[in-house]
Amino acid sequence: MLKEGKANILYVEQKLEKDDDGYIKAAKSRKRIANEINETRGSVFYNPVQEFNRDISITVIREFIKIQREELDAKGKDHNKDGVYILEALAATGLRSVRYCKEIDNIKKIYSNDLDPKAVELMKKNFEFNDIDQTKYEASTMDAITLMH
Repeated sequence: MLKEGKANILYVEQKLEKDDDGYIKAAKSRKRIANEINETRGSVFYNPVQEFNRDISITVIREFIKIQREELDAKGKDHNKDGVYILEALAATGLRSVRYCKEIDNIKKIYSNDLDPKAVELMKKNFEFNDIDQTKYEASTMDAITLMH
């Protein structure tokens, strides 16, 4: 399990297979020497270096919502019935989407998807594991043809 922000994410790491010389067996000829950084990989993509990016995106969306509310208030419009909709394409584990649900107020719905059916299965588990209201998210598989249109 990984913890980031207010999210707890189920994540499975796998040791990559090494050859007799200590190189990671990789497709084609790009072999890399195995070390503690690159010899494990998750069954679904997760990039710990992007934590700062996820923190910043949460801050930006919060600020957007604040400005949107101020503009609606200035126009005398009710903003309590509205919320923001978010699309996270290629969501992998769903970490960013789960963090959005747990750390940003006024989210109407998050649409999270991925090309990999295993990733979609895992992100659904992560929404449930974090007690996210089922009406607040939709996780689905998308295909390459849909991506090109």
